[in-house]
Amino acid sequence: MKILFSLVTASVIAGAMLSPAFSQAQQPSFKVSQSEARVISDTGQVEQIRGEWQKAIHMLGIGGTISDCRLMLQPLYDYQRDESYGAVCKFSGEGKPRDILICDDTLIGKLTIKAWGYAQTEREVLDFTKANCPPGG
Repeated sequence: MKILFSLVTASVIAGAMLSPAFSQAQQPSFKVSQSEARVISDTGQVEQIRGEWQKAIHMLGIGGTISDCRLMLQPLYDYQRDESYGAVCKFSGEGKPRDILICDDTLIGKLTIKAWGYAQTEREVLDFTKANCPPGG
């Protein structure tokens, strides 16, 4: 399993990209089309995927809790049987709880986390997931 923490300096990120200052209602709405991704809205499935991510970080020796996952997406690919998921979740560890962008390729087990420097939109989750957790690799 592989975990990446992306560090981006504030000078590179536009002010609108620093999401903690915005409430969910204030976020720009960059929706993805149904041909690009499936939005995971079933709370049981969201909880199952969150639980798998929780197990993965503990297997890596990272203490903390993943909770409150939202904007969960499953990118859609032509001719792929493998699945990947991405979401914005709350991570509570040793420090102050923070939102993280997280994705995982379920077959390979490639878990990727971005801790800051992103917008909390469906488009950002989709682009991050496709770039960091493509199915099969």
